[in-house]
Amino acid sequence: MASLEERATSMGLDIEIQRRLSIEEVSTFAIQTTNSWMTPIVSFLQDGHLPQNVEEARKVRKRAARFTILNDILYNRDFFMPYLKCVDEEEAKYILEEIHEGVCKDHAGLRSLVSKVIRSGYFWPTIQVDTMELVKKCDK
Repeated sequence: MASLEERATSMGLDIEIQRRLSIEEVSTFAIQTTNSWMTPIVSFLQDGHLPQNVEEARKVRKRAARFTILNDILYNRDFFMPYLKCVDEEEAKYILEEIHEGVCKDHAGLRSLVSKVIRSGYFWPTIQVDTMELVKKCDK
């Protein structure tokens, strides 16, 4: 290190040694989910808590293998796709309507709309059913 400093100063360069972190560490909070489809998965991934019912506990454990928590956000992970942000029912409705009837007024069909939602980076388990209902209601 000393030889590097000597060489740098002989070349007219100033070296500053950083003694503290340049990025302030921010405390994170646990994911706040209100009784949505994500609640049992988040509970299992964060704390290892499972439902009392043995069959439900088995389902949650099996299903949780396809999810991960990054920066306090639940993501669906797959081998062939990027991580998809998991959203609750309210957010899902807004996302679907925005892609279908939003700025571009695309009014895409079922398969196209599902693909666009996934390419946008979102996931919820009833995406197919919700999309089908929205497309059926659309009169365009």
